[in-house]
Amino acid sequence: MTQALAAINYPNYSSPLILQGVSWEMYEQLLETFAEYPNLRLTYYQETLELMTPLPEHETYSWNLGRLITVLSEELGLEIRGLKSTTWRSQAKGVGKEADQCFYIQHEYLVRNKLKIDLQNDPPPDLVIEIDLTNSSLSKFPIYAALKVPEIWIFQNKQLVLYHLSDNEYQEAEFSLAFPSFPVKKMTQFILLDPQKGENARLKELRKWITTQKLNRDQH
Repeated sequence: MTQALAAINYPNYSSPLILQGVSWEMYEQLLETFAEYPNLRLTYYQETLELMTPLPEHETYSWNLGRLITVLSEELGLEIRGLKSTTWRSQAKGVGKEADQCFYIQHEYLVRNKLKIDLQNDPPPDLVIEIDLTNSSLSKFPIYAALKVPEIWIFQNKQLVLYHLSDNEYQEAEFSLAFPSFPVKKMTQFILLDPQKGENARLKELRKWITTQKLNRDQH
């Protein structure tokens, strides 16, 4: 516990702090202890705990991509339920992960009026977003596979990569399960910062671009 508490002031934010032999009970205690420190992310996989503080670059891309998904769902007439960086966990599988962004889309109607979601009875998020700017010691894939998350988007090296869960493993994909008829990988241009355009200006351009894509799709 002492070593974990010291992580709040851990100086090297680009590298994770790894704790071995952390019980599930200890993990849950640490989640409660660090609840007042939203910038500290905890990832748990079978008694290994990783603590990391995201940098402004990470949070910028996470915010931008989350807003893009909101706009895309609006323009395509889809309902969504966003739960941002909710901690998803399973004691039975010994895993826990805070997503950078997460959304219910295909199964939004099942959790529409729920403030407490229990993965023992409710489905996992349909889509999880991860911003990968550092070398994490724990792989995201086995954790999300244990949680049965069907789709992950990873933003890395200024590219958007899509993964689908198949036979308990993630395979890279060209199209999204949540937005199957839309070329979401081409949205990367609206995620990156532009010295000539602010966030809202880029979102306006995104809406125009989506409209054009829809027209092109309808004509074919």
